[in-house]
Amino acid sequence: MRTFSFVAHGFRTARRHPRLVMIVWLAPLIPALILTGLIASNLGPTLGRSLFSQGILDGSAFTVFMEFRTSPADALAPLMGRGILVMGVLILLVQIILSAGIVEVLVGPGPPNPFLTGIRCNTARFLRSALVFLVPTAVAAAAAGLTVKGAGLLAEHFADGRWDLAGIAAAGVVFIVLWAPADLAYDLSRVAAVRHDHTSMLRGFFRALMVILKKPGTFVPLYLVFLALPLLLLALYSAFRQPWTPGTIFAIVFLALIHQIVMAIRAFFKIGFWAAEAEVFRDLGQPPFCRGKRMARLGFLQPDEAGQGEVDLGLATADPN
Repeated sequence: MRTFSFVAHGFRTARRHPRLVMIVWLAPLIPALILTGLIASNLGPTLGRSLFSQGILDGSAFTVFMEFRTSPADALAPLMGRGILVMGVLILLVQIILSAGIVEVLVGPGPPNPFLTGIRCNTARFLRSALVFLVPTAVAAAAAGLTVKGAGLLAEHFADGRWDLAGIAAAGVVFIVLWAPADLAYDLSRVAAVRHDHTSMLRGFFRALMVILKKPGTFVPLYLVFLALPLLLLALYSAFRQPWTPGTIFAIVFLALIHQIVMAIRAFFKIGFWAAEAEVFRDLGQPPFCRGKRMARLGFLQPDEAGQGEVDLGLATADPN
């Protein structure tokens, strides 16, 4: 199957770019370490190295922890609420910025220092593309929420909690079915924007989406691989993590090390998936999904590439501008 050749190409490319893997692995750690440091600085002065703090770590002193949360010394509320939200948004922005450099390295025209050049040239249009992608994400989330709500009503009507479980499973399927094509279109439109230096991200998203919907034989197996590998990795980590709670410094450090190995493998997967999508884009003939009324670097595009892309999409015009 072509799917496995695309994925194999992606992983070979990821092996050739260990620095990209390291960047994707380490950069999101910065916001997480900041949040963890703030939480530790809040717990440390009050609990210190005591039996209470040891009990909180191993899960046997939940009552003590709840008493701490209601004491004047507690300042975790903004950290555990808005703090996590702010750090989540910050991590998302970091990922968008990193993807701007990654795609330039994988499919760009090869300028000097392509990663930094990509961050400088592509971040603005990738942010616009992310805003476009928020709409189908919200639609998919709303549809999944309605599915859960409907199943809850059925559970109340029939007095059978199995409807709730069925609703959760169905909501997951509904979300993936609606969200997966948009996710692929989001990535392919960004690849096309970098490859041809085009900036019409809204047009690019919907053009890429049309191509994806017309070629389910290519994209459905590919996305199933993208979905299955991280889930398998998470399942293996959960199976290892579930039976015990770290209660000593050694156990915490060991678990943190295992967790970072898992995150490094996820980073390798991410670079491999980006490279696989870039290879799919080449297989499609490098269509100019994001071609608008103006093109910044038209001189870079080869005539045969432009013609091929326009024929594939039916976008050929008399005036290339």
